[in-house]
Amino acid sequence: MERDQSFDHLAERYDRLGELTADHVADWLPTVLPDRRRRAVDLGCGAGRHAVVLADYFDQVDAIDLSGPMIRLARRKRPRSNITYLESGILELSGQYDFVTTSATLHHVADLPAVLRHIRSLVAVGGCAALADTVSPRPANPRWWLYGGEVRKLARNLIHRNPHAWEIFGLSTGDWLDHRVSDRYLSRAGFEKAYGAVFPEGRFVRVGSQCAVIWHRPDITALI
Repeated sequence: MERDQSFDHLAERYDRLGELTADHVADWLPTVLPDRRRRAVDLGCGAGRHAVVLADYFDQVDAIDLSGPMIRLARRKRPRSNITYLESGILELSGQYDFVTTSATLHHVADLPAVLRHIRSLVAVGGCAALADTVSPRPANPRWWLYGGEVRKLARNLIHRNPHAWEIFGLSTGDWLDHRVSDRYLSRAGFEKAYGAVFPEGRFVRVGSQCAVIWHRPDITALI
């Protein structure tokens, strides 16, 4: 099951920060979609920013998150007739999907191999999984190091006259910084080892600050 590292009190703050900063995953997702596009699922969907991207390509999108406030925010801000937002854990989900994706979520789970095996079982024959997560050279980052990174970002934003520079800095520190201090990450090598054990035929790529694996479940009927 997922670790208790709740986003409940961070929902509005996290979503606003996402609106003001680059979303490399949103740009990447349309480039890795399978040919068959009936059903997709976004695991750990947050406030639905990636679910609405998928909704432009799939007949039906299920978007799940453990955080009730996140799901309510998604329903309010990003409703689509073909998106179903569900308050659920990954291991509680069943069914078959042509496309399964997640971003910056799986470092929160307690038993990563079990969750990855379950995700693999959700991919329909001929379907695809595209799983991205943050990686780091060290498993945990101290507050002073993270805060220093935000100060450097603020300086760059001010130099480039970003009108939201101070708002981004405010959203990136405080409670959100406390949350990031509690995060535990895999290194890139650790990511490839853990994900490769479950998706040995997967292809690994870099997506912004995240590492991702792309795996296609073969359609054996097409080979007959």
